[in-house]
Amino acid sequence: MTLGERILLLRRRKRLTQDELATQSGVNKMTIWRLEHGAIHDVKGQVLGKMALALDTTADYLLGLREDAHPGAPAATREPAREAQPAPAPPAKRPRPRKAAPVG
Repeated sequence: MTLGERILLLRRRKRLTQDELATQSGVNKMTIWRLEHGAIHDVKGQVLGKMALALDTTADYLLGLREDAHPGAPAATREPAREAQPAPAPPAKRPRPRKAAPVG
């Protein structure tokens, strides 16, 4: 499946028009049309990221690197988020060595 086919599939699953997807993603409507029709095969990373966010998927799925459109377990089976541990304090700095005083 190509990038354009994956975008089209996800867009239809979310019941979005090309105009709506363009508005949500901030990508030009004609760019979306060209991707879905195979006129564009390469896209910039920013465009890919915006499309992935708007379609609730990953860039890896859109590129065909993953087969699951929604990675991870369903929300009901996920473990609760753990509280972030504070970063350890940096080690104490060593004092600078003294320079010898000039003679004379």
